[in-house]
Amino acid sequence: MDPVIAKVAEWTAVLLNIAFAYLLGRSLRIGWLCGFVAAVITVWLYAVQDAWLMAALNVFYAVMGLYGWWNWGRASEEGIIRTFRWPVHVLLVVLTFAGTWALLFAMQRLAIPGQYQWVEAFIAAGAMVATWMMGRKVLENWLYWIVGDAVGVVYNHLIGYDGYAFLNVVYIVLGVVGFVRWRRELLNT
Repeated sequence: MDPVIAKVAEWTAVLLNIAFAYLLGRSLRIGWLCGFVAAVITVWLYAVQDAWLMAALNVFYAVMGLYGWWNWGRASEEGIIRTFRWPVHVLLVVLTFAGTWALLFAMQRLAIPGQYQWVEAFIAAGAMVATWMMGRKVLENWLYWIVGDAVGVVYNHLIGYDGYAFLNVVYIVLGVVGFVRWRRELLNT
């Protein structure tokens, strides 16, 4: 792939993803569309790097972008931020680790190439849980994202996508801001 095209595509996706996180942090539905377009671009970029699980994760993001757009637009759901009790979070963390193991097993069984498969599997499993929570407008989704993005900083740097590593740093900051904003909104309702 032409390196210039790759960098332009990467930074376009980075900017769209920043818009996605910022807009969702402000509870604006349009953010889901930014995330959808960014995910489509990212599928291609990760596939070029043989990061197949990360590419598949971005297919999931694209689908969830459509789900989030639809779910946040429903009159009965619009604007409702909810929270989960700790037993639900225990279950979600267990599901994240079980998903990590399952994805790693599948990658190895299918002989999918990748240098950092454990990291990819953890990021993917955690992101699926966090994205589902975001689509349901669960406050704590931001905390799950912060953990996953911290791992993502290192992963993306290791595979040479410093733009995405930078994006993960921005996501961490936006995750803190989103959590504080949503918590304030939840407490004021």
